[in-house]
Amino acid sequence: MSLRRDTTWNLAGSLVPLVAAVVTIPYVLGKLGNEAFGILALIWALVGYFGLFDLGTGRALTYEVSKRAQGGDSRALEQTIRAGLALTVATGFFGTVLVFFAIAPFAATWFQVRPELGPVVRSAFEITAWAIVPTTVTSGVRGTLEGFKRFPESNLNRGAIGTLMFVVPAATIWLSQGDLRLIAENLLIARIAVCAMGIVQLRRHIFAMAPLCLKEMRPLINFGIWVTLSGIISPLMVYGDRFLVSYVLGAHALPLYAIPQEALQRLSIVPVALTSALMPRLTAAPTTASIVTMYKANLRRIATIMLGICALAATLAHPILAIWISGDFADQSIIIVWILCFGLWVNSIAQMPSTLLHALGRPKTTALFHVAELVVYVGLVLGLSKALGLAGAALAWTLRVSGDCVLLHLAARNYLVAHPR
Repeated sequence: MSLRRDTTWNLAGSLVPLVAAVVTIPYVLGKLGNEAFGILALIWALVGYFGLFDLGTGRALTYEVSKRAQGGDSRALEQTIRAGLALTVATGFFGTVLVFFAIAPFAATWFQVRPELGPVVRSAFEITAWAIVPTTVTSGVRGTLEGFKRFPESNLNRGAIGTLMFVVPAATIWLSQGDLRLIAENLLIARIAVCAMGIVQLRRHIFAMAPLCLKEMRPLINFGIWVTLSGIISPLMVYGDRFLVSYVLGAHALPLYAIPQEALQRLSIVPVALTSALMPRLTAAPTTASIVTMYKANLRRIATIMLGICALAATLAHPILAIWISGDFADQSIIIVWILCFGLWVNSIAQMPSTLLHALGRPKTTALFHVAELVVYVGLVLGLSKALGLAGAALAWTLRVSGDCVLLHLAARNYLVAHPR
């Protein structure tokens, strides 16, 4: 199957939600206002963060399915898939309980919202908690589809939920003047619908006669536990700074940071699209030489393409934001955008060594790096936000991803030298 074709499908699956975001965010921001939109941005971040609360099973399924699909044992393959999806249900439910009882009751206080908005915020977060189970199951479905190299179906799923994340709030506001609780309810319905679509896509394997085999969970957990550690920490270092910024500066300041961050993160669709298509191929590569050839060629490709994209984004950011949001918004956020653009370029390059380590069965390495980075990163965000405001938060993220990129590249190179195929 063509790497170019699979990468194109991955780009399409991410590009459609980006278009939806561009069209709907100004409308949603204008109707909700800064404070309510800040809460919606936190809901998006929360679902995105706890959507990875699947014990890394989505990524583990890609790894295991890509290996087992070559072996010809359909019974073992189906047992692995069923065990993985059962695991996502259990871990997703744990995430639901955690958000419902440990986060929702305190959300209004933590994020400094007006007292009259407090009950609405709590209710919205409680509803959002129930979206975690369909989100984790969907992650497992997509991981399985990618292990089979069924990228068109995987990206139909990805594109649907990404688009609905932005379209649903806009449609809810248009139809009912935008109560945060109603927005959360409709987002939950959208997650359930996309999860059901994923189950239909994998129905032949999910409803096969092979019994559920708990021992098949062991390799998934062994691989996934490290992906989980990264999955808990990495999104925290991508989106969790919004919670820290809200704590330091208040939710009213968040749109100036969250909107540019959300928009620029969507530009990472290029490296993510390429590396997602590469992972099953790297896992199945027969020799170290073939791995190194793929790695170097695609590392250069990502660095070159993303340098052009990030430079163009930095150049056009001010006029685009002035038209898209307002001139005042563009003036206040342009420094943040420039800092984040450089960080995005470096973080895009880091996708390649990170994917290679996962393809080699070494998620532990990336997880341990993220543990070490988190301690430094939290201190950087808090300290630089207090000292430099929102630009300080952007600088903290850029410094963190720069260090991460260097560490991952060195680790991937050293592992290939020490463990040739």
